[in-house]
Amino acid sequence: MAKNLRKPKTGVKNPAAAALLLSFGCGVGVCILLLALAAFLLTHTGLPLSAVRPMACMAAAVGAAVSAAVLARRLQKRLLLCGLGCGAFYTVCLLAATLLANGRLDWQGSNAMLPLALLLGGLLGGALTALRAGR
Repeated sequence: MAKNLRKPKTGVKNPAAAALLLSFGCGVGVCILLLALAAFLLTHTGLPLSAVRPMACMAAAVGAAVSAAVLARRLQKRLLLCGLGCGAFYTVCLLAATLLANGRLDWQGSNAMLPLALLLGGLLGGALTALRAGR
């Protein structure tokens, strides 16, 4: 019998790209679920409508934290930089969306809450993963 000299297939050609896609999907999925829960709570309880912005920022921050934690756990190196990178990525996406929609940035006062929540949420996810890893 002839030996098979080909390398065995591992399934993933680029594990870093797969980790990025998985972390993005997990973060966006958690954010969508939390936004749906917030909408349900706002429509079925007596919560004031002034709670919409804090609830949306909380959902986005938790989504960024989950995304950063998944990425850091998959890559297993530079955990805090993974968190910073995720937070910065989502903040840059918000920057681009704001510029496309309005043509200018208006991040003064309470409008600065969402970019800060995204950045700090990503850092939180990376930091929690680093603490769990004992680094």
